[in-house]
Amino acid sequence: MKRPRIRSALASVAACLVAAATFTLAGATPAAAIGQETFGCRIAPGVVLTWNTYCTNSAPASTYNAGFAVQNTSGSYTFSWSISGPYQSINTGCTATSSSCSVWVANSDATIVATVTYTQNGQSRTQTSYATINRYCGSQLC
Repeated sequence: MKRPRIRSALASVAACLVAAATFTLAGATPAAAIGQETFGCRIAPGVVLTWNTYCTNSAPASTYNAGFAVQNTSGSYTFSWSISGPYQSINTGCTATSSSCSVWVANSDATIVATVTYTQNGQSRTQTSYATINRYCGSQLC
């Protein structure tokens, strides 16, 4: 009679161990993985509010803010920015800890190219985005 009781006790212990392991694994947070991020630009002022690889101005202004951003991040990253083209100055970001970068651009025919390399847990990815400014003469494109 002792054997059924021992088997029952062992079965109960085994069931508890399986349940504990299941709850532990189910509650674990997955490690952040590079690769889900997106990179794009948008220009203000303007009516296009989405971030795209290629963006262009859509409203007249004397000066434009060309913004670039890495989105869909998860966890900690470092960033390395390279901005080329005839921009006037950096508005904000563009640092090793910033997922975004924006620059001031005069009302002129210009393309600003932003390349960012972001690194997480030793893995890196490089992406490029292009902001094109078309010169306005009054309220019309020149």
